Amino acid sequence: MSAPLENVTQETLDAIQKAQTTGILTGTGVYSYDLSGLVNLIPVHTPFRDIVARVKSTDGNPYAVWRAIMNTTNAQPDPSMGFDYAANEVIFAEQDFQAKYKPTGLAGMATQDAFDLGTGYADPFQVATFQTLNQVIIGDDRKLLGAQSFALARPAAPTIVQSATGGTIGAVTVYVGVAARTGSGYYYGSGNSQGNSASTTFASGTANSLTATVGAVRGAVAYDWFQSANGTTWYYYSTSTVNTIQMTKVIAANQALPTGPTVPDLTSNWQGTLNTVPTFNAAADNGSANANDYDGFMATLSGDYNSAGQWVQPGTGTANPSTFKSLDGAALTLSGGSVAEIENYVFLPLWNAIKSSPTALMMNAQQAQEIANLVLGSSSATTFLNTDQSGRISVTAGGRVGEIVNAPAGGITVPIEVHTSLPPGTIVARTDRVPFPQANVTNVLEYRNLRDTAQFDYGVSRVAGVAGGGPRREFEIRSVGAFVNRAPVAMATLSNVG
Repeated sequence: MSAPLENVTQETLDAIQKAQTTGILTGTGVYSYDLSGLVNLIPVHTPFRDIVARVKSTDGNPYAVWRAIMNTTNAQPDPSMGFDYAANEVIFAEQDFQAKYKPTGLAGMATQDAFDLGTGYADPFQVATFQTLNQVIIGDDRKLLGAQSFALARPAAPTIVQSATGGTIGAVTVYVGVAARTGSGYYYGSGNSQGNSASTTFASGTANSLTATVGAVRGAVAYDWFQSANGTTWYYYSTSTVNTIQMTKVIAANQALPTGPTVPDLTSNWQGTLNTVPTFNAAADNGSANANDYDGFMATLSGDYNSAGQWVQPGTGTANPSTFKSLDGAALTLSGGSVAEIENYVFLPLWNAIKSSPTALMMNAQQAQEIANLVLGSSSATTFLNTDQSGRISVTAGGRVGEIVNAPAGGITVPIEVHTSLPPGTIVARTDRVPFPQANVTNVLEYRNLRDTAQFDYGVSRVAGVAGGGPRREFEIRSVGAFVNRAPVAMATLSNVG
């Protein structure tokens, strides 16, 4: 039985007309689709997550708690006492430490309609589950390195140096503002520190530029820079992974977020809003303290600890025992066939502090490439050109520096590790084993969890009047845990590497 004429849609008429051709042509539409499998183009490289031990907690305490006998060697009495005198007693210092458990995770969803339309091709719920798990793992890697619950310290007022060339700044007064970001802020735009500012006045000229530098903020991996004509209305200028920037122009509107190799993974989601830019707040912390974060690796190397052993803002508690040095935007240099800054500011201080060598040097791909170019580009470097059976017709070019000799530790080699979740400009010396007598440290670094990477299915749900509102299946993949660093004293950070 044919359908009534009024039920024949325009789409049907178009299809009939399309079929009415003289002969079968390509335009007739009698052809198949060469539909290949669903392609996933999301890189999942999480080396730090793979390194950190994940250990189930034995109880439901809100904190992971441990105790440590602190190093008091320099405070010990003279062991020489003379005949007939009792020896002086050894000084002990015990400190409790606490790391608060926090949940992390992401949610996924697939509608029943998507499932039906995907029949014979792909299961949308399986795709959503797998891709959500991928993003959870990437998020774990980033949070284990950069999560921070306490606020960064406020930067000092930046120092401004004028130049009569290199820009388009005229005879005006320029205010420069700066605020610092944690690793979590770099990747997720949760916020920046309380801001600070300074100004400079150009007396003449039309091709002026300026360079602004601020004292390193311990724990910061990036700095947001702002500009103002009056010190009141601020516009976002750019973000750098070192504590210095060059400004070549006067702006009267927010600039776009930078892209490219200098900030390869900088978030475009500022405080929950996509494609917005950082803001300047001179009155209070602007979100560098993320109350939903546990304190990750970088936080345990920057924060002081209070009387309860909890990490707090630098300068407000007992000083963090790890080694810290800022290069203030300077590049690494070569000395004696090795990297001078790593030897002088990482290897030597760590040897003096713990009489041991770090396990690895963690860095972004930019610094790994910089070291390779520095060492292999030197005239003193011996380069071997490997050839295949074709001889010089197929010479292998390039190379990498895989290890650096720790001369202060007696010639131990320390591997270079490239970590995707460590922003450019920061190098961390990590120690996985502390060779102290009866150290009783199974895992120096540990993700201690109440629940580790579990999926929770919410079943079928609906939200009326919303695209994607259902019927649908929702789920979360989440963990509840805390990052534990039992030996910050055995670690070092080289910051603001240019």
